[in-house]
Amino acid sequence: MKKLRRIVASLKFRILAFVALCLWFYFILPSPLFKDSYATVLHDADGNLLSATIADDEQWRFPEVDSLPDKLQQCIQLYEDEYFEWHPGINPVSIGRAFWQNLVEGKVFSGASTISMQVIRLSRKNPPRTYFEKAWEIILAIRLEFSYCKEEILNLYASHAPYGGNVVGAETASWRYFNRPLQQLSWSESAMLAVLPNSPSLIHLGRNRDALKTKRDFLLSKLLDRQLIDTMTYELSLLEEIPNNPKPIPNHGFHLLQKAKTEGMAGQRIYSTIDGNLQKKVNEKVNRYVKFLAQNRIHNTCAIVVSLKDGSVKSYVGNATHASTQSKYVDLIQAQRSSGSILKPFLYAKAIEHGLIHTTTLLKDVPVVIDQFSPSNFDGEFEGVVRANQALAKSLNVPATLLLRDYGLGPFYTDLQKLGFTTIKRPANNYGLSLILGGAEVTLWELAKVYSHQAQLLNKERDEIPSTLTTWQQTETSFSEPEINRGAWWLTTQALTEVQRPGLNSDWKNYTSRRKIAWKTGTSQGFRDAWAVGYDKEHLVAVWVGNADGEGRPGLTGVSTAGPILFEIFELLPPSSWFDEPSSDLKEISLCTESGLLPTPYCPTSIQNVPFQTKLSTTCTYHRPILINEKDELVYRDCAKGNTRDTVLFQLDPIAAYYYYPKHGGRHFAPTLSPACEEKHQHTSFGIIYPNERTDIIIPINLKGELEKVQLKATHVDKNATLYWHLNDHFLGITQTLHEMSVLLEEGSQTLTIMDEKGNVRSCKFRAHVPEGY
Repeated sequence: MKKLRRIVASLKFRILAFVALCLWFYFILPSPLFKDSYATVLHDADGNLLSATIADDEQWRFPEVDSLPDKLQQCIQLYEDEYFEWHPGINPVSIGRAFWQNLVEGKVFSGASTISMQVIRLSRKNPPRTYFEKAWEIILAIRLEFSYCKEEILNLYASHAPYGGNVVGAETASWRYFNRPLQQLSWSESAMLAVLPNSPSLIHLGRNRDALKTKRDFLLSKLLDRQLIDTMTYELSLLEEIPNNPKPIPNHGFHLLQKAKTEGMAGQRIYSTIDGNLQKKVNEKVNRYVKFLAQNRIHNTCAIVVSLKDGSVKSYVGNATHASTQSKYVDLIQAQRSSGSILKPFLYAKAIEHGLIHTTTLLKDVPVVIDQFSPSNFDGEFEGVVRANQALAKSLNVPATLLLRDYGLGPFYTDLQKLGFTTIKRPANNYGLSLILGGAEVTLWELAKVYSHQAQLLNKERDEIPSTLTTWQQTETSFSEPEINRGAWWLTTQALTEVQRPGLNSDWKNYTSRRKIAWKTGTSQGFRDAWAVGYDKEHLVAVWVGNADGEGRPGLTGVSTAGPILFEIFELLPPSSWFDEPSSDLKEISLCTESGLLPTPYCPTSIQNVPFQTKLSTTCTYHRPILINEKDELVYRDCAKGNTRDTVLFQLDPIAAYYYYPKHGGRHFAPTLSPACEEKHQHTSFGIIYPNERTDIIIPINLKGELEKVQLKATHVDKNATLYWHLNDHFLGITQTLHEMSVLLEEGSQTLTIMDEKGNVRSCKFRAHVPEGY
């Protein structure tokens, strides 16, 4: 019985010892095997290398490869471990031979390391060569074979083998020494990469070049002997030169790579949606353009190209990168900059969607002051009245400001946030009406995203479209409903095709070679930011030009600086057709031909498209029936004498007429009111152009340091009218024909009163200020 117990106890001990040994054997292999840091590697949509950054330990070590080309596999196996496919991690014959050679030599003469053993040694950071270390490598190599297949072990070796200096891994070496991916290497180049890790003394292309070539040629002869290459390939391979110096890693997507790192992808292999060839060409365009702009001390440009098929980014150039570029490491696509006029299309589209205007609606463009805010157009001129589509195409500031006031600052602020402008987050009243003129900060990224979202709407029949831009192939696309309906954006897009292109006269549309593009520019106050966004059916291009430090420069405008590079980039893109009209989202209605409003019986009409769900609510007030007597004077039925005739008058208010008619065929004067009707009827005959009600005027100072006079202006519909001017009850004088008065103002509140000879009166209150320090 005792003997049986001893046998059972012995058996238990052996079983426990075996289990312990198995557990020890299972857990001796570290996981992960390599704890190295890796370079962040960016590939284009076709898998080609765009950019890479060095690993945290200052080594050029790319993430582990998934596979190796056949040429390199065969070269490595033939040179390093000819029986790799057959042994269990160690080669007993090689180990026996190495042990005997070392014993005879009295020192370590041969290591007999298999590829599996070398992987273990590399993972352990090349500890000192001792018999104990060799034994431990053998055990771990056998264990390695239980967890990894042969292909994976070979990939591990090729990914971590040293290739000289701070170059680690065959893929990195391929780029550093041949400036090509592994798949494009010749037999000679593959042979050189196979022999390099085996000879530490040769890992420097500037030394021992003959020895390196000898080893390479020896491997090529073995390839020939094994009939892996033919004689011609062998002879041609022998003629190939050993490279002289390491080459720089490609750097065509630096800023996109930095974006990936900020999004948590550092140390990874990243596959982007970028078109590699287009990226290189846009990079070249941007760098060449910034060199040209540097003459005006403008040093930075960024650009993005988006495919409207799926919202994927095809080119991402965050800044110029040539040596002389200032702040070239700053990704300006993600920088918040003053928007200028680049948001205007969204206001016009929402106003059209809500029936506030149509693209042919006449909008006021005259000097105005709204709660101390006095917008002016870029050129300092005024149109009087202008059609909405022309106001948008010309990017006029006054019509946009008045439209925002009528549409509502709060609703438009909410619209912008819903569209996707996350940087517009201060309270709406903090922006005020300047929101539409550059009072907000936006990024080129979000600008491209929102414009793309709306442009894609014209390509899609479904209600949901991609809600963001896609830069990474593994990103799942999210969808959302459009914030501006298809019909309203179609009409807005048609207006944007009328924007005059840079460097061309007004006949640019006659050139058939000019591709059809809807585009919009923006310029921030102080000439600090120049924007341009354009799109056709296939692509969208967005550009920003300026200085990263915010310095403004004369001539830095959307049209003159951002526009040219926008169209240069479009020339790199394949030709595109135009959007189909979204007829299901439009309906035809009759509008007043001249005012673009709902017609009255007195309006000439034309058929126009409006968004299907839109209901226009404003009726034309420009056309009105009038009576004219024999003297062509305006009369009314209760005061008319003699023969009269009915006619229709298209009449602008006096101030709008003052600016409008000189630019459109001369001055138009409404019929003068007949003296017989003056007692019973008032007639809107004149208005004050400058100053506006509640304007704050800064009194100018001349070169002598003296206060100068301020020019006050008025207009009258009667070209022969006489106006009598009063300031604070003091008579200033009389004007005829040209109604302007130069006045030396005193500081403080002022009241200007003007009367014509028929007793009509206009007045306005304003304040005059002496400049600070005067």
